[in-house]
Amino acid sequence: MNVKIASLLIIVLSNHGYWIGGQPETVILHSAVQGGLPRAELFYELKIDGVRLDNGRVAFLEKGTVVRINVPRVRVRITLHWVYRLVDIGGKELETGDVPISVFPDDLMMGLAKRVDQKRLIVWDEPTGLPKLLDSAKVPYHRVSSAGKLQLEQADVVLVGPEQLDDSPFAQSPLLNLAKAGSSVMLFRQTRARRLMGYALAIRKPPANLDWRMDHPLLAGFDKRDLQSWIVDDVPLNVVQLPADEPVLEVGYYPREIAGEVPAPIDSILLTKTVGKGRIVICQIPLGDWQTDPRSQMFLNNAMDYLLTRPGPTPRPGPTPRPSERPDARPIAVQPIPTMPMFPGDHP
Repeated sequence: MNVKIASLLIIVLSNHGYWIGGQPETVILHSAVQGGLPRAELFYELKIDGVRLDNGRVAFLEKGTVVRINVPRVRVRITLHWVYRLVDIGGKELETGDVPISVFPDDLMMGLAKRVDQKRLIVWDEPTGLPKLLDSAKVPYHRVSSAGKLQLEQADVVLVGPEQLDDSPFAQSPLLNLAKAGSSVMLFRQTRARRLMGYALAIRKPPANLDWRMDHPLLAGFDKRDLQSWIVDDVPLNVVQLPADEPVLEVGYYPREIAGEVPAPIDSILLTKTVGKGRIVICQIPLGDWQTDPRSQMFLNNAMDYLLTRPGPTPRPGPTPRPSERPDARPIAVQPIPTMPMFPGDHP
């Protein structure tokens, strides 16, 4: 849910205002004023470039007003505007607003089945999670329900759904062994374990803005606003605590307290690391519902494309470079060319 606080209303959008066309979505409104508001009606419209696609009116209720929106199908990502007016029973306008909504086509998973074909994909998750989405996209995979089922498995890609790991000392070793043997292993958000792949987890309040490596394949198609929409101010994050100069590439992480080039400990919610012949990706981002959140589907598509490539960071194969070993990506400053003023009649 995305929460927007206007002067009189608290507006909660399903999936933070990221919707898939052709699916029903909801807007929930509450009074931001203690003691409530006078009796009122809510008039709303769904628009694109000033053209009205839908409209309606509902009585505003103190216990919460639910507006159900029939989202039109789209061919490409577009921005719609949910425009509202709150009017009391005497006709006085109490508040107006314009809320942007990102709408995506309903074929975001198209093509994934073909890309996965002939690859061995293992999914450790509940049937209603990742398997349900993969089934709808006709993606071939093999589902397991515990770490014990992985002991004798071989795979190109392993996806571990949210909250599948706990503090059992035997739950993560099969995953690490698969990565060392050449699998690409991805862990989605885990909060029941105290450590992930040897790294401590900690609970931290979200920063005003996280740092993102926007050029990384995992984030293709996203902008910073999209990524930040997953981070809710009052919801703590379970972060991976990386030691200073650890051979890990942090993709989404907390900003440094003090700017500088000396390696420092990093708290990350998205990272990748080469392990043996394979790789491990840890994603602690609080992703939305696989079935209804287009951002989650986009991210899964990116992840599969990345996981199906052969691991090996640039500029050389082998373990992920430590921060101190990475090439300086800053642009080289252009040095001015010295010049000598020339006047009429002068000779060089």
